[in-house]
Amino acid sequence: MKKAQIWISAVLYTLIAVAIMVIVLEAGIPIIKGLKEKSAFERSRDVMAALDQQIEDVASEGQGSQRVVPIDINFGKVDISNQMLRWKIETESEVVSPKTVTEMGNLVISSDIDVAAFEYTDYYIIENSKIWVNFSKNGTESSWKAINASQMINAIKFKGNNIFISGTFEFYINESTTSNTGTGYTKLMQSGYNLAAATLKAHINATKFEYDMEFRVDSKADFIKISLKNVKVK
Repeated sequence: MKKAQIWISAVLYTLIAVAIMVIVLEAGIPIIKGLKEKSAFERSRDVMAALDQQIEDVASEGQGSQRVVPIDINFGKVDISNQMLRWKIETESEVVSPKTVTEMGNLVISSDIDVAAFEYTDYYIIENSKIWVNFSKNGTESSWKAINASQMINAIKFKGNNIFISGTFEFYINESTTSNTGTGYTKLMQSGYNLAAATLKAHINATKFEYDMEFRVDSKADFIKISLKNVKVK
């Protein structure tokens, strides 16, 4: 009887020890994975920085200069497009703060960003992975033209189903029907690929008011943020 009690106690101790090991492993695996992802990020970042320096050296040495540069990246995906060498990884841990951009010379480190913005002859385009927006182009800072705040947005398209949104955008201050028209200009505040956000600024000088409107598209957002700023009452 005494021997049986000792055997049962040993089994209980073993079960408790196994349970403790499982709890420790489950708590430690995310930490270990995060350290692994951070190490891979730092190693690949250093590879990219070294490659950038090699390119700078070749460019400074003139025509005919060349290098053989090994690139050892075994985590993530590397591609070349739009005259850029891009390394992309997806991590479960926060290796880099979301929606941030850090520049190290020609090396740009960004996280969770997908906005692109461009200026064309008669309009501006701001887009991300979810929406595409066509904005009006009016005048310049040095040459104001006729402008209408209610006609800033020409078209919006959802990329998921490739459908253009029907409807109109209207804007007034204090329900004044003359507050949305006057003279002014539009300006794209950021342009290019891989932006955290892009903003179109519209400066409007109306009969009773002078003000700025900002139309902003953020990364991964399926909506537009519109802000009214610097309002002056005449």
